Amino acid sequence: MTKIYVYTSPEPLIFQSITMQQQDIVITLSVCAVIMTTVFFEHRMQQVEETCARAQSYINNGSQKAGKSEEMIGGERVDAEDADERSERTEATMRRHKSNDLMEDELSQLSARKAVAFSVTIGHSLTDNEKVSEIVIYDIVEINIGEGYDPTTGIFRVPESGAYAFQWTSVTIPGKWFETELNINGHQKRLNSCNNKGETASSNLSCTSMVITEAKEGDIVWIAKFGQDGDYLMEMYSSFSGWKIGELSKE
Repeated sequence: MTKIYVYTSPEPLIFQSITMQQQDIVITLSVCAVIMTTVFFEHRMQQVEETCARAQSYINNGSQKAGKSEEMIGGERVDAEDADERSERTEATMRRHKSNDLMEDELSQLSARKAVAFSVTIGHSLTDNEKVSEIVIYDIVEINIGEGYDPTTGIFRVPESGAYAFQWTSVTIPGKWFETELNINGHQKRLNSCNNKGETASSNLSCTSMVITEAKEGDIVWIAKFGQDGDYLMEMYSSFSGWKIGELSKE
């Protein structure tokens, strides 16, 4: 009888003597154990693979949802940008309409206000041989918007209240002189002395004065000879003009 020593227990090594029949049984059991172990591990591997597959599917589904979410967010962002752009266009349109309305109001106000302006000159020179009245009459009318100036009297009557500018120019020849004043409602506003009597005078002398003042409707304005001074005022070059430059404050 042959003796075989087999390890059969996790206990301290014990070798027992078994027969050939027992040996076959041991081998069979060992093979079965190997098969069972293999089946067990294959089953476990299948479970692991299934678990991994489910995890991968979950990950893939999550990525797809995330992609859709990003697309949705992107869509919302685009919609927001479109809304902002539409809002800006609407505001720009409203500003244009408002600007147009303001422009129309200003134009209507300008059209409602009548322009006032005049410019006149004298048709012949005034000399010391002529009797010069207190008021210098500029008898040639170049422009008279508002019909405020009267060329027969030399008086400008203010057609509507406002701020006005008045300017007049006196021209004398060498050896002569002429002094004038701007008069509003009988009150002197500004003097103009044009003295060309100097020994070195060899050419005509032009003297200009200007006044900016408030004037009310009905006020009268004229140029008067200052005292009895003056012996020559040149024709055509001597002029008188005035124009309205703005409205008076309503305060």
